[in-house]
Amino acid sequence: MSRSTNHPVPTSNAPVDSLEGDPELANWSPSNEAPPAPAGPKLQRYISALNRFKWLIILLTVVGGVAGYISTQFIEPEFSVNATVAMDINGGLSGGTRGPIQEAGLMERGSWISLLRTYAVADPVVSRLSLFLVPKRDADSVVFRDFQVNQGLRPGEYTLKIEGKIFKLVGGSAGFALDSGAVGDSIGRNRGFLWAPPAQLLIGRKSVSFNVQTPREASNQLIRSLTPQQDGPYLKLTLVGQNAARLASTLNLWTEQFVAEATGLKKMKVTQLAKILNGQRDYQQQALSEAENALQDFRVKTVTQPNEREVAISGGLEMTNSGVINNYFTQKLQSEALKRDVANLQKLLDASVATKSPLTLEAVLSVGAVNMDPAASRIKQALDEQTMHEISLRKVQEAYPDINPKVIQEQGLLNDARTRVPRELAAYIAQLRIKEAALDSGINTTGAELKAIPPRTIEEAKRKRAVTEAEAMFQSLDGKAHEAQLAEASTISDVSIVDTAVAPLNPTRNTAPVLILGAIGASLALGILLAVLLDQTDKRFRHPEQATDDLGLYILGVVPVIGGKRRGGAEQAALVVETFRTIRMNVRYATEAGRSLTVTITSPGPNDGKSLISSNLALSFAESGARTLLIDGDIRRGELSKTFGTKSKPGLVEYLDGTALIAEVLQPTASHPNLTVMPAGARRRRAPELLATPRLPQLVSQLSKEFDVIIVDSPPLGAGFDAFALGTATGNMAVVLRAGITDRKMAKAKLATVDQLPIRLIGTVLNGISLSGAYQYYSYYQDYQAEDEAGVTQTARIASGSERPNVEVSVEEH
Repeated sequence: MSRSTNHPVPTSNAPVDSLEGDPELANWSPSNEAPPAPAGPKLQRYISALNRFKWLIILLTVVGGVAGYISTQFIEPEFSVNATVAMDINGGLSGGTRGPIQEAGLMERGSWISLLRTYAVADPVVSRLSLFLVPKRDADSVVFRDFQVNQGLRPGEYTLKIEGKIFKLVGGSAGFALDSGAVGDSIGRNRGFLWAPPAQLLIGRKSVSFNVQTPREASNQLIRSLTPQQDGPYLKLTLVGQNAARLASTLNLWTEQFVAEATGLKKMKVTQLAKILNGQRDYQQQALSEAENALQDFRVKTVTQPNEREVAISGGLEMTNSGVINNYFTQKLQSEALKRDVANLQKLLDASVATKSPLTLEAVLSVGAVNMDPAASRIKQALDEQTMHEISLRKVQEAYPDINPKVIQEQGLLNDARTRVPRELAAYIAQLRIKEAALDSGINTTGAELKAIPPRTIEEAKRKRAVTEAEAMFQSLDGKAHEAQLAEASTISDVSIVDTAVAPLNPTRNTAPVLILGAIGASLALGILLAVLLDQTDKRFRHPEQATDDLGLYILGVVPVIGGKRRGGAEQAALVVETFRTIRMNVRYATEAGRSLTVTITSPGPNDGKSLISSNLALSFAESGARTLLIDGDIRRGELSKTFGTKSKPGLVEYLDGTALIAEVLQPTASHPNLTVMPAGARRRRAPELLATPRLPQLVSQLSKEFDVIIVDSPPLGAGFDAFALGTATGNMAVVLRAGITDRKMAKAKLATVDQLPIRLIGTVLNGISLSGAYQYYSYYQDYQAEDEAGVTQTARIASGSERPNVEVSVEEH
């Protein structure tokens, strides 16, 4: 069965109907429209998830902030040095105005950065400044002033220990001796070192620790540390590190090496370009001569053959094709028109013969060839005679009967004329076919001549194009070759140093606040992501869209948390009463009109509050004046008899097994005269089987004639087939979902079973809801509640099932 909607509109025949006199609402019937398509997660749901896991988010944020602060204690100060290089790419050949013709720029502006990052520029800088060597203490740098390496270098961490006049080179954390000797001798030759520090530099030192890497690895690190930024014709370079003086010297040497490399590359490019252009010019001059000779030979061979020429028609303003082409297409059009006329005449002749009807003058003259061709005079004459005899026959027939000799004579003449017309038409068609064959022969002859023209024309055009291209290429190469020779004699560098790097006195950036804020932001984002992820993977029901979008249920009402600390007794009682009024209205108008309300209240699992909803909904209907019957269908654990203080036996079980009559199982309640309770009865192991007997639907059908409203409190859907049997008997079912308790997957699986049964699922009641966040609009204005006159005392009772305790609130309104 499809899940029904719940529009709150009454009908005139409903037992409980406050709008009974409205004729428009009297014809109301529940909608059968499908539930709306899921709208996806809403912002309010995410806000609710963040509020639910706020302490987790706060904890992660605090931990992230502490971790960020601790990390700042291990970060060394950072310095930044800057230099600027000017780029000039406007050489003489590219439109510059620097005087004599010069070679264009070496490369585009965007390519200078690529050159700056090449090993050709970085490797000499690393080698001259020994950037592949990093002393553990800056004070030991003077010892490595002449340190170099060779191809056999073995990178790693080393320690030079000095013991009097003896040195020992130790490698790695294990402390193995790798080399030893007298102070002043060469150190570490077996490790690829070219290093012999003077003895006076080692005086007073007991150990010197350092790290060595290959020059290429150092170049890679240096390239990664450089930040170039292009600003128009300038290239601004930034180098970041911990040693300000070394950074400045490294960047200055880098810019000098960059300028030298760019100058060398441009000089080499200009020289090679001039050599290549001279060779290409000579080759192209020979190719031009060959193309001209080939065109001359072709024209001599084809000068006597017909070709395609364009002829001026009106003062050179309009062009047309040659006479051969015009003749061909003229004949082609004539042939096609003649074939159409022959086909049309033949069709007329065939139709006349097939139908044995005479040819008419109008039909024959509709063909263009008959009107314009002098050879068609005989057929037109025959048609005129036929028309004349037809007119004469009609005149004679008007004056004489058909057996009169004059009529017979005119009829014979008309028949002779009609016989002559097909003969003349066939003869004329034969003449047209002869003419058509002659035209086709002429077309074929002209076509053969035309087919010979395009190959010669294309070949001549190719040879002309070859000469034109060869001539243009030669002229271009000849000019570029002369310009390259002049540029070779006046080559200057395209780059120059504008600003040199200067070592700063203070660190350029304090990363501590960034690290702390970054750690806080990252941990906050992680906490938010984790909260949303936990909410998405939570299998419990918590949000209203999970009921509407995921389960396809319409919300009949929302029951707030009862007994909380935030609300007083009177305020809470008024809120609950108003809530169940809304549920009562939605349940009434969500069911079929014109008959008593019969509905089963169930839930996916235990502890969802179905008995609470059933009891209070029954009380609400009874308060409205409806004769209400509350059936305790939970024959396994039902305790509604305790809730309302009635006898527990006999009940539903006794009626279904035939040991009790209906009058014996109906128990009036002391709380309200309009409310009657049918207890579950004695608990038996085979009691669920009784729900499958025909007595249950018969019972509901019979009682619906005596009561306006029948509400059945059933076991959970997950307890067995009891709820399905009770729902089938009543025909309507409402499902209770409790926030934080109901298993959504269980609910979805059980509702799929309900959809296969003859049960109308009218919606859901949300229980145990905190009226905040996404549920804040399900609340009511407390200052707008109904009030009694002064001195009137009203008692609001909140009935409870097995899931909640009884609550009785006395409200004195003024």
